[in-house]
Amino acid sequence: MTWEPESGDVIAGRYELGEFLGKGGFAKAFRARDIETGETVAVKYPNYTESQNDPDIIEEYFKKEVGSLERIRRAGGHENVMDYYDQVTERDVPFLVVQLIVDGIELDEVIDQHGPIDDSEQVRQIGIDLCDAMGFLHENEIVYRDLKPENVMLTPDITPTLIDFNTATGFDATGDPSSGNTGTTILGPFKPREVAEASRTDVRQGPWSDVYSIGKILLFLLKGSVPKKDGVNPQNFGADCEDYLAEIVERATQTHYRDRYRNATVLKQVLERRDPTPPATASVTYIQADRQFTVEPGDTIGREGANGPPASITIEDPQGEYISSVQVQFDIEDGDWYLHDRSLNGTFVQKGAGWQRVLSTPGRDRLRSEGEDPTDRHGNVPPESVELTDGDLVSLVHPTYGVTFEFHPEES
Repeated sequence: MTWEPESGDVIAGRYELGEFLGKGGFAKAFRARDIETGETVAVKYPNYTESQNDPDIIEEYFKKEVGSLERIRRAGGHENVMDYYDQVTERDVPFLVVQLIVDGIELDEVIDQHGPIDDSEQVRQIGIDLCDAMGFLHENEIVYRDLKPENVMLTPDITPTLIDFNTATGFDATGDPSSGNTGTTILGPFKPREVAEASRTDVRQGPWSDVYSIGKILLFLLKGSVPKKDGVNPQNFGADCEDYLAEIVERATQTHYRDRYRNATVLKQVLERRDPTPPATASVTYIQADRQFTVEPGDTIGREGANGPPASITIEDPQGEYISSVQVQFDIEDGDWYLHDRSLNGTFVQKGAGWQRVLSTPGRDRLRSEGEDPTDRHGNVPPESVELTDGDLVSLVHPTYGVTFEFHPEES
């Protein structure tokens, strides 16, 4: 890159650059005015000139951020995730146009200015909001991977917003360094080992990786700093907080991902209940393979070896790529279990004698785009979710496809 934008430049004939906001390992950012709408936005572009990272890596991370933000926008966005507006090019330099949190302050600056938060309820609510945002990302097959204080903006009403998606998922989840899983941003005490040591481990990255980082964020809010160690009880680190919150942080930050909460949905539930005990579990038996799995709320089933983050339970697709990388998700609402379809080809649930199709909105849209009618023979549109009861069968893609699970909730 030979051209460096400056304050006063107009990008793509529309975005007038103002104050320089800052730089990171992969991007720089300006405050800007959208000439067409008059709105204030943030404009980001690759940091080719001052970063220690290789230009190819910078470009790759920038593209991944665009891909993640476009996926988020297609999914309808989330109140705790920054909005994505536009992607433009000026003099062969790519630019991202995103929401500027005008009245927000980065979490690290909040702690620098005001010190640790000694109100467990306030910290708990920030954690719930972050879990809600992460749960939304996980539902849309995105693992954030870079949750740290400078990537969270806090507004005066104590609402957190995730910013900076340049290390969000898209790389090989096994941590293969050839996939671009290098770069300085993924290091530090807020990262679990499967992310921070990705080039030296075959431990899977997934929703549990973001759970670890949320736990470390909660510790940071309570104490103002975090140790580069795992399984930290904030009270043992000198933080003044409620016992339940200390236990939740300790469990969320365990070294091995199987010892943490499985996903952000589960972490949100224990924070809401003020009880570190994980919620109810269920079992699903993969009939054709005679394999049994335990599922918790938020857990998913998907195709083994698929691009993007792995599902909680991954299985081999017997016929290629008809099973989505995240096919179905389990959840609990008011004590009842539900299955949510997250796929393009749909899922069938047998309740009693008949099969009921469950199909996500993207799956319905795909059928319509291909000229097919998503309704059944009675003219009914398949629901996106269905309640599960003991003994129900769940068949991915179709009952004849050969991938069927039997569902059993745990006995209370």
